[in-house]
Amino acid sequence: MPKKGSLRARLRKAGIRHYDVLIHDQPKEWLIKNFKQGATDYPINVARLMRNIVWQTRERIVKGEKPPLKELIRTFWYMYIKPTLSRADSLTNETDQYAQLIDNLVYMVKDIQVMRYEDIGFRDENQAHRRVGANANIILFSEKLGHQDFLSDIADKYNVSILALGGQPSVLTSEYFVETVREAGVNLQRSFYLFSIVDYDPSGWIIRDAFVDNLKFYGITHTRVIDLIHPDMLTPEEIKMSRYRIPETAAMRAKNKAWLREVHKRNYKNQEYLEETIRGKKVLYGLEAESISAKRLEAKLQELMVPLLGKSEDLLKIYELRKLDQAIKDLIIHKVT
Repeated sequence: MPKKGSLRARLRKAGIRHYDVLIHDQPKEWLIKNFKQGATDYPINVARLMRNIVWQTRERIVKGEKPPLKELIRTFWYMYIKPTLSRADSLTNETDQYAQLIDNLVYMVKDIQVMRYEDIGFRDENQAHRRVGANANIILFSEKLGHQDFLSDIADKYNVSILALGGQPSVLTSEYFVETVREAGVNLQRSFYLFSIVDYDPSGWIIRDAFVDNLKFYGITHTRVIDLIHPDMLTPEEIKMSRYRIPETAAMRAKNKAWLREVHKRNYKNQEYLEETIRGKKVLYGLEAESISAKRLEAKLQELMVPLLGKSEDLLKIYELRKLDQAIKDLIIHKVT
């Protein structure tokens, strides 16, 4: 994604500038004086304050004035953001201000592209749920952490990459995942095959598409997505036992219609069992990812994924050499200690 405007222009647009003093150490009067512009519900402009503390932290780390943080974003919230908001009488329980910090980080990383998460050294709380295998360009990912054991079994068996998103995909997790793929010697311009385990409903597909978009942002652009959760994985009788009604709220109406248009392009033969007309009104049903057994998922992966294996012998050699190198290091440490 091309950057729009110079770095200075992008920072100015976001209300970010250099401060000689540490923002998070300043008293209430200073904070209000410097961040009142654009404030509405609070004495200060909360978004501007967050962005500037983040940027100042990055500045200090890049200049070598401070070591990389090596902490979770939530720890950063407790260390720098929450106390400063409190001091400026701008801390509230009515709004999820931690989520607001996450949104502002995404804005700085992805929307205006003035930094990366690794610049500050944030740790990925989802690190235990991702792995890059020898067949790094084959990625099995799930919406929920509950599929982690299944993903790990498949990774062990086929040396593919795996990632359990734990809900809405994190841009930070995607950044670190792609960087690990790059470090494994994989050309990001090659074809990547993404096998998805997400709920068969509008929300599940939004999560899937957001993950694919994050990969694209970080350079993995040639992707083919293969959905493993769909009505043809079940019999009509099983569908009727497993399906659930998709809410038809005003907020969801447009999303439901868009999802249904995409669904109909797939021509699933059992889709008819997920649509009904009740009292003249269209009713849609979805399927939880858990409605498909691990046995069926693995059988489908055997059918669709295995033919793709063996096309990455160079990656397999790199992977095995990395494992050997780590084993030698572990042995040396063991001997020394």
